[in-house]
Amino acid sequence: MKLKIAFEWFLNPDHLPFLVGIHKGYFENYGIELELIVPDEHYDGLDELITGNIEFATNEPLHLIEQFDEKFLSLGTYFETKGGVLLKKETYDKVKNGEKITITTPVSNDVTNTIGYEIIRRYFAKDGIEVAKEKVHFEPNGFEHIKYMKEGADGGWLYFYNFEGIEAQHEGMDLLYLDAQNAGFANFSALDLFVNKDFYYANKETCENFDKAVKESIRYINEHPEGAMEVYYDHTKEEKSPLMDDILKATLECFDENYSSTYKKSEPILEFFTQIGITSLQNERFKTAFLH
Repeated sequence: MKLKIAFEWFLNPDHLPFLVGIHKGYFENYGIELELIVPDEHYDGLDELITGNIEFATNEPLHLIEQFDEKFLSLGTYFETKGGVLLKKETYDKVKNGEKITITTPVSNDVTNTIGYEIIRRYFAKDGIEVAKEKVHFEPNGFEHIKYMKEGADGGWLYFYNFEGIEAQHEGMDLLYLDAQNAGFANFSALDLFVNKDFYYANKETCENFDKAVKESIRYINEHPEGAMEVYYDHTKEEKSPLMDDILKATLECFDENYSSTYKKSEPILEFFTQIGITSLQNERFKTAFLH
């Protein structure tokens, strides 16, 4: 069966299980021909999933809440890293002195800006520093957090440590990493595997086989990291470099072979978003997006 999966952004190492599954024949073993779709915009894949034009999509778990739809079914969080907001070390003093700061972000809207601000607010509140919302400006840009920070931005929002964190180290940048552990919020720097719910229940065996193929791919990644890296370079035709090697090595540690469609995994994220007033989604309705 021909199936389509849309990524949340451009093709990158976070999607290695799907590349491995294609190149190593795991999908083919189950009679699945998988087409990879790179969307023009961040929400395109979810929109296509809802309308039934595609069967699967990847995206951050926060969008399961932000863009909630009855057609969403999460098969689980297959990838998880640290992430949140990056700040230049000198930005700490700017915030402490009440100066306005600029945060570059690939997605700027009321919801994502509120989350980014809340992470910054909580981080500084631990040191008794109050941060007024009007003192944090979110500047919509591309994905290149490090590039825009080097050009003058005080920080970057919506970063993944396995990518921008590694890149910052290669650039020798002295940064503050505001993540779930040190800023006190539920971690959503991750990727869920979504399926159209109608398609799932009409093609349950196919979806279960798809799930098995992804998990077999992650098992291969865990057991053969160098082979997985070769698959990435072979598929993307990207030139090898010390930076990409290190990004890939960091990413290989982020995949969970035992991911599952479990409400309890994402419940803390819903609680966090409810606390800061960006969702009124009720628990019972949210639970319908999971199998267990």
